Amino acid sequence: MKKIFITLSILALTATACKQQSEKLEVVSTEESTTATPSEEVSGETTEFAPEALAQIFHQLDGNTLTFQEILAQYKGKNILIDVWAAWCPDCIKALPEIKNIKAEFPSVVFVNLSLDKTPEAWKEAIEKYGIEGEHFHLKDEKRMKGVFGQAIQLNWIPRYIVVNKEGKIELFNATEKNFEEIKALLNTIQ
Repeated sequence: MKKIFITLSILALTATACKQQSEKLEVVSTEESTTATPSEEVSGETTEFAPEALAQIFHQLDGNTLTFQEILAQYKGKNILIDVWAAWCPDCIKALPEIKNIKAEFPSVVFVNLSLDKTPEAWKEAIEKYGIEGEHFHLKDEKRMKGVFGQAIQLNWIPRYIVVNKEGKIELFNATEKNFEEIKALLNTIQ
């Protein structure tokens, strides 16, 4: 009986180890896709934003509202780096110094900050507290990342960076704080 129990235990451990190894391989392949070159990142479907994303309403610091399409239209003719972030996100806050460095290195790029904070007060407080520069907009959506806008841009992590060129086409659709070197290289290329 002991031998059967030991054999079953070994089989269970082996199966678990194989499953974990398989999951590790899946994670590696996912991470590789986030470090793809800009030309690999952009497929035919990701050179433009989905209509649902463009129709999303954002609030400005003064309380006025704009659609995402109107926000993008304001900066047509300029390269744009979009930062989707929130004050409650530790990775977003940790990334701010590098974003400031990128802003200093690329002063002609427009930095559009799209906040997913729960309240306008938290959003405004974070802008002041962390000295966040650029253009600021707040998404009032209780579902935040899982809402219409988040789904339309395939948002599964923040901070999330999107690079839009002077013609309004997406150059880099899905970048995180791990892709700063790629973002800088792309901004150098499209200047």
